[in-house]
Amino acid sequence: MSEEIGQEAVARLSAKAIEQMRAAIQEAGGREVFFAGPLDGHGRVARVRVWARGHEGAVPAVFEGLCTHEVVLHNHPSGEIAPSDADLQLASLFSFQGHGVYIVDNEVNWVYAVVEPLLDRDKKTLDPAELAALLGPDSAVARVLPQFEVRPQQADMMGAVARAFNAEGIAVIEAPTGVGKTLAYLAPAIVWAVRNGERVVVSTRTINLQEQIMFKDIPLLQGCLGIKFHAVLVKGRNNYLCWRRFTRALSEASLFEDNADQAALKRLDEWAQKTQEGSRSDLPFIPPRELWSQICSESDTCRPMNCSYAKKCFIGKARREIAKADILVVNHHMLFSDLAVKRELGNFNALAVLPAYRRLIFDEAHSIEDSATEYFGMEATRMGALALIGRFIRMERAHERGLLPFLKLKLMKETLNSPYKEIDDIFLLIENELMPHLASAREGLQAAFDAIRSITAERCGQIGREIKWRLTPEALKDPALRDVHQVYVLPVVQELRECAKWCAQLHERVRKLESPPDYAGEPPFLTELMQLSAYQNRLERLASNLAEGISESLEPNTVRWIEIDAHDRRTVRVVRCPLEVGGDLAGWVYGNLKTIVMTSATLAVRQRFDFLFHRIGLDSMAGRSTETLALPTPFDYQEQALLCIPTELSDPGSSTFLDDSEEYIREALAITRGHAFVLFTSFHALEHAYQQLEGEIRRWGVTLLKQGEAARTQLLERFRRDTSSVLFATDSFWEGVDVAGEALQCVILPRLPFRVPTEPILEARAEAIDAAGGNSFMEYVVPQAVIKFRQGFGRLIRRRSDRGSILVLDRRVVTKHYGRIFLESLPGLRIIKGPRDGVMEALRQFHGGANEEA
Repeated sequence: MSEEIGQEAVARLSAKAIEQMRAAIQEAGGREVFFAGPLDGHGRVARVRVWARGHEGAVPAVFEGLCTHEVVLHNHPSGEIAPSDADLQLASLFSFQGHGVYIVDNEVNWVYAVVEPLLDRDKKTLDPAELAALLGPDSAVARVLPQFEVRPQQADMMGAVARAFNAEGIAVIEAPTGVGKTLAYLAPAIVWAVRNGERVVVSTRTINLQEQIMFKDIPLLQGCLGIKFHAVLVKGRNNYLCWRRFTRALSEASLFEDNADQAALKRLDEWAQKTQEGSRSDLPFIPPRELWSQICSESDTCRPMNCSYAKKCFIGKARREIAKADILVVNHHMLFSDLAVKRELGNFNALAVLPAYRRLIFDEAHSIEDSATEYFGMEATRMGALALIGRFIRMERAHERGLLPFLKLKLMKETLNSPYKEIDDIFLLIENELMPHLASAREGLQAAFDAIRSITAERCGQIGREIKWRLTPEALKDPALRDVHQVYVLPVVQELRECAKWCAQLHERVRKLESPPDYAGEPPFLTELMQLSAYQNRLERLASNLAEGISESLEPNTVRWIEIDAHDRRTVRVVRCPLEVGGDLAGWVYGNLKTIVMTSATLAVRQRFDFLFHRIGLDSMAGRSTETLALPTPFDYQEQALLCIPTELSDPGSSTFLDDSEEYIREALAITRGHAFVLFTSFHALEHAYQQLEGEIRRWGVTLLKQGEAARTQLLERFRRDTSSVLFATDSFWEGVDVAGEALQCVILPRLPFRVPTEPILEARAEAIDAAGGNSFMEYVVPQAVIKFRQGFGRLIRRRSDRGSILVLDRRVVTKHYGRIFLESLPGLRIIKGPRDGVMEALRQFHGGANEEA
């Protein structure tokens, strides 16, 4: 190494990195070269690789493919290593992604550090033995919980979570009911977050689990761990009142002298002056949905830097709490919304829905693929499109409402000192250009969605209420569909873009208006300008989504379809989502996270994780430290449970199955005298059984509850209180429901939970597997059904003291070759299978010979 090398270069670059850079610059003829390299243990750039080459004055700054915390470097051939304005702008972008930025001279003797690299601090690792003691027999938790039990499986799980944090790895843990998995991952996460100053995000699928974590588990640990920490339940932005939009709504109601709106807004105003949180869940009443949509916070109409309500902003207060939290509890819906925004921005550290984080725990991880599929896609809906036009102008109770009528009234009120021609030009633009184009767009959208709905009904060939037509390459070539695209869709796409263009012009003209000389406070049209800008972007996005929706070209790794409701002409959706999400998750999510913990009661099929790993891209993370753990159940299923499978019923595809299965349900419920969940796979089967059995069941004095007649939480509360009741339910009650004790003693599963084979995304994925030489039924359809089956089975035994039976009426579980996969995925328990009389007698004896008489 030359003696002329400056001390800064010696401190920041290894001898190897300097040698590599000199050789590359010389090879490039002394022109600019862009490098990237990792840091060594001393905080120096250990080595570099050439990422781009340029000319004497510039070089491409490449973001794609850079690794976390790498330093990016480039040379200045002039020898002047001070950064240019362009260098500073690019350095800001690189710093957002966690990269240090250096500039060197051509000889690499001198270094200017524009942005310091992110040096990993020494981490305070987790000790599994210490963690186990936190939930051990002598712990504060044991003293607080009256029915505390030492669970070896819980300690094993904490050890796996600790290793994932310590090694910056991935842990995939199947933790059956009774293990206490939430405490097993929360305790390590809290200790890590506090000791290392790193935020940890916990994501769940269901609200029930979120509430359990926030209102039961977190308070318990706050009182028992002896560690001060802050946890926040993160809600979506539209759960919060926006003061700016609310004030605007109050003003609009006043201007239009609408007594009905004024009465509703008055109640909201009284609440808003008292509430601390400003969240819809804090309201003592349920506001009209349309009204709340006009006053809640929205990301694209929020500008906190120039908002006069910033000091009392509810979402701002919530975000400040989030920013200082050690533990963030979110749902998959919000997590993938955040990831989708970060992905669009190309910056994993961006403040999107959530602040930056590098440690993530997925609970209910069996649903990761479904959540990712939804949020890496797009849709255009009839109701959403027309609602967007209604944001500009709509009729309500003989009044013109919306942004444009309000803006016109406000212009007349606030611009008395402005030149008449400027105001007149704005009015002419609104009335002669924007409003006519919006009216034309509304008509065009109605016609386009009507045409899309009509051809879907004709071509799909499905029956039932919810109809989905997958737009395969062959379907997209349909001449009638091409006509719909040309005649209806493309013209309205152009009209929407015209609307967006006139929005931009209106925005520019209103922005240039001067405020009155004596006007105090923020500019008078700031709110309207923000809305114009947001709505313009929404129009452009809607136009793009519609243009792609039924276009003839189908992008790789995408599935498109149309959804309609046979009973509701308003429901039309054009949807696009990724065929496979594993690549996106592996490339974008896993690689940007230091620790990932995935857990659920049901992740494995026959005690293997292959299906999960393939579906969500974990099988491509060979270079990452990954641990799998399938914990044994803490329950004695041989003593606590009985699985009954009558084999005389016809197959579920038979025309007689529905009526026959209802007879078995009636007999089983007569034996148990209620105390049961009956979990159907379709609303049709639920409704049919309910109508056939309701009268007789009620005559027994048993309460019959049905999904849909009340909110889910209300139904569950009624079921728990009335311990002899029966609940008929479908999909959402197969998982995330915890009813322990006497109330639930029997779970009846009429059919194996195979998903509808014509569901577009499932059909496309199955075809892709078959096309690649696989067996989609055994590799995809059956494993999905097994996991769902295990979820339904898991509703029954929730505590060591629970006891109950499971009645499966689908004989395929014992007559088909794949049935053994279902049974082998269950814990070991007694199984009674055979003719009806024998099975029902076993059920009767298990439940103590209950009286069957009505």
